[in-house]
Parts: sequence; C-alpha cells; structure tokens
Amino acid sequence: MRKFISTLALTGITLFHNQAVANAPVTLTLSPQQCVALHQGEYCHSELTIHWQANSPGNYCVTHSNREQPLKCWQASAKGTMTMDLQFNQNVHFFLQDTQQKTLASAQLTYAWVYNKSKNTRVRWRMF
Repeated sequence: MRKFISTLALTGITLFHNQAVANAPVTLTLSPQQCVALHQGEYCHSELTIHWQANSPGNYCVTHSNREQPLKCWQASAKGTMTMDLQFNQNVHFFLQDTQQKTLASAQLTYAWVYNKSKNTRVRWRMF
C-alpha cells in the first residue's frame, strides 16, 4: 500500500510539473535590448539576436514594426532563434505571431543617443 501511495504521489507531482510547463507563457527576447548612437537622429547599427519560445509546437513568425512582411517563420516549432543586422534611428517593436497574425509576445529594441541633435545646424563662419 505504501508503494502505491508513493507512486501516486510521484505521478501527481510529475503531472503537475508537465501541466505547468504546458501553461508557460510565450516569450520573445532580444539581445541586446538597447542600441546607442553618438548623436540623436543618427542611425544605430546592431547585430540583434531574437529568441522566442512557445508553450506548444506550431507555425510562428517574427515581425517588426517597420516592416509588413515577416522576418522569419518556423513550421511545427516550439522555439526559435535568429540573428540579423539592423540599422535604425527610433525604437523598433518585434512581435511573435501565429498563423492568424495574432500577436503572442512582443519586445522592444530601444534607441538611445549620447548627445542631443544640434539646435543650430547652420555653419557659422566669417572671413573678417
């Protein structure tokens, strides 16, 4: 009888653990999360790594706010990673979407700068 109760207890813990894994949230992570330009308005160049993980295998695509077409899609996958070179001068939002284009997760690549844009862009010089 003790073996049965021990086995039942272990099975219950295992079932609970598997259910917790199945209900884990969908994640989308960026590395790096911020890119810094020298002056405001200048383009920031970054090699970006995007990693996502879903709670079940399916067809998923990664998109971003400055482009209509998906960057990359995966078929029958529960996770994926991609690397890309990116040039931008404003915040960029990334989205993980399913086949119905429903957004499951999102992340933002933040644009920052060291120096503000010059208020007076005219060149001032005199000969005399």
